[in-house]
Amino acid sequence: MKKLSKKQKLIGGIAILIVAVIVAIVITTSVIKNNNQVASEGYSVATANASSSLISNYILNGITIGGITGKMEVLDTSDATATAEDIVWGKTGYVNGEKITGTYDNSTLAQLKRSGQTVTENTIVEDRYDNQIKVPEGFKIAEDSPVTIAEGVVIEDSTAGDENTKGSQFVWIPVGDIYTSADHTEENKVTITLGRYTFDSTAGEKYGKATLVQSAENWEDTSSSVAISTYYKELASSTYGNEIAKNLEDFITKATTSHGYYIGRYEAGDATATNSARTSSTIDTNPIVCKTGVYPYNWITQPQASSLCQNMYSSDNFQSDLINSYAWDTAIVFIQEFSGDTNYSQQRGRNTARALQKCGGSILDYNLDEGDVAQDIRCNIYDMAGNTWEWSTETCSYPHAPCVTRGGYYNNSTTDYTSVRGYGGTTNSGYGYGSCRPTLYL
Repeated sequence: MKKLSKKQKLIGGIAILIVAVIVAIVITTSVIKNNNQVASEGYSVATANASSSLISNYILNGITIGGITGKMEVLDTSDATATAEDIVWGKTGYVNGEKITGTYDNSTLAQLKRSGQTVTENTIVEDRYDNQIKVPEGFKIAEDSPVTIAEGVVIEDSTAGDENTKGSQFVWIPVGDIYTSADHTEENKVTITLGRYTFDSTAGEKYGKATLVQSAENWEDTSSSVAISTYYKELASSTYGNEIAKNLEDFITKATTSHGYYIGRYEAGDATATNSARTSSTIDTNPIVCKTGVYPYNWITQPQASSLCQNMYSSDNFQSDLINSYAWDTAIVFIQEFSGDTNYSQQRGRNTARALQKCGGSILDYNLDEGDVAQDIRCNIYDMAGNTWEWSTETCSYPHAPCVTRGGYYNNSTTDYTSVRGYGGTTNSGYGYGSCRPTLYL
């Protein structure tokens, strides 16, 4: 083969380069032509890049982007007038472009309160978390009552009693599992055990902590009931002369199966008293009430207090009685669980400069002036820490002093507090003690 000269090689290289340039021009022209054709016709959803999120449902209706015409409809909420109170609690909506969460409580408990209706038979209602409460015949939900069990639901006598007891109020003490959220998980559950308790009185981390001494499951043992502080027992019968519970088994059974019971919102008041001294130490049969602004029913003995509470109502649908140690102690547990005051059991009635306040007016700080707002209130329950000692159905083993008082006393700031137990004789009565607190159960 003849060897090419340098000149021939150069000419050949130039020819190849020219051919390559021509090919590139042809390809580029074809691509531009095709692109121009596609651009003029517009992209379709079918020919769009598969990895693109640009689809018609993402573009406003009537707007075209990259050949894609939008289909998305946007609701104009600028003229909406709804508020959180108009939307059912826990549900959400949009007003003027903003998301709002409803606060309207449509639970059966809230509905009953809004209606102001008096129930004509024992009625079970539920709060927004599905916790149950049983409302007795002749009562309604009080106007100022909260509508969640944990806050202390208040019922009011509307037709249950007579003109004296009408308006008396009671607070529901739940028994069993109480949920604080619609999410019924363990972390949103609090269990209240009906029982008799002691409460730690040593200053420190455990101050006020409740210790279960005798649960309601052991009520059958009350004939030889577990003693608290050696001396105090809740007996099914007593030979000491004090009055025991009307029917302890019935109370415990109904409080357990109904998942709760009621205690007076206030200490029992004398419906007719015009001053705190009442009629001194005379035997009194004036009707008792559970109302704010009346004078406490002092100067009565424990048997008298029991009679007054047991006869406060006469109904086949529910029972009234003088408060027992199960009811008192469990109420403190409830308060400490839900009021935020974890040592309320140790609260002292430090109002030594005041004498007795009217029911619902107990003030715990002696430095405050008359007319200041009552401080002895937790979960809508008043006066357990101060004002007067209150008789109960518990029994002290001292034969000469079998009657047991509970709670704080206005004139003693050292030894008397919410959970304390004291004792007295069957004929003891006085200015600063002798009050009582009725219970209801159904």
